[in-house]
Amino acid sequence: MDGVMASADGFRNWPVLHNEVPINALLQGTVSEILDQAKLALAEGCRCLKIKTTHVPLDAIPHLLSVIRDVSACTFRLDSNRSWNFDTCMQVAQDLVGLPVEYLEEPLRKSESLPHLIARCPVPIALDETLREIGADELGRYQGAVALVLKPTLMGGFETCSRFAQAGASLGMNSVVSACYESGVGIYALGRFAASLERIGAAGLDTYSHIQNDLLTTRLPLNSYTFCSSTELPSVDESTFLD
Repeated sequence: MDGVMASADGFRNWPVLHNEVPINALLQGTVSEILDQAKLALAEGCRCLKIKTTHVPLDAIPHLLSVIRDVSACTFRLDSNRSWNFDTCMQVAQDLVGLPVEYLEEPLRKSESLPHLIARCPVPIALDETLREIGADELGRYQGAVALVLKPTLMGGFETCSRFAQAGASLGMNSVVSACYESGVGIYALGRFAASLERIGAAGLDTYSHIQNDLLTTRLPLNSYTFCSSTELPSVDESTFLD
């Protein structure tokens, strides 16, 4: 079962500060594959695209974003999975100036250089993996970061993420609640959690679109890349637990 799974009564006890939580689309693959995925997501109403840059040449990134932006208004998040050195990151960021990039998601191979990057980079920076290596009381070292990518499944649960969200909000950082390929039960919990936080950005719940066999009798309605806080949790298909 999902590590973030909670009871229905627990969901009802969480405050609802946002009636709707936007969701970013998760795009990955080659340039042509990402273009195709972007067109579909934008046509369905998505306005925030997270792009995994693993298979995209660095010099192709600005053109890729420009082409997508010409299709429809949207913002971008770029995730290189901690694969860039400092100089590469600065060069890529410089090439992206003027494009609607919300942030680079923890791009540096050496995390000890993050505070220096945050202070100098012309494109905003979000924290991800570092949040599993520090405590919430250490966030002040990263002042200037614009967002925290909160993954309750990997960070020890909702209470830990709540502490980071509160500490981040006091520093002007948004919370981006994100999934790790949980089932519909976990995605529902993550959506409700995001709706309970003070400062949020579009949630990273699009991994749900890659889950073919869910635990729920009906799939969550994440139409137009939006989680509605008033959505009731569909019943769980108990047959999925049988051999």
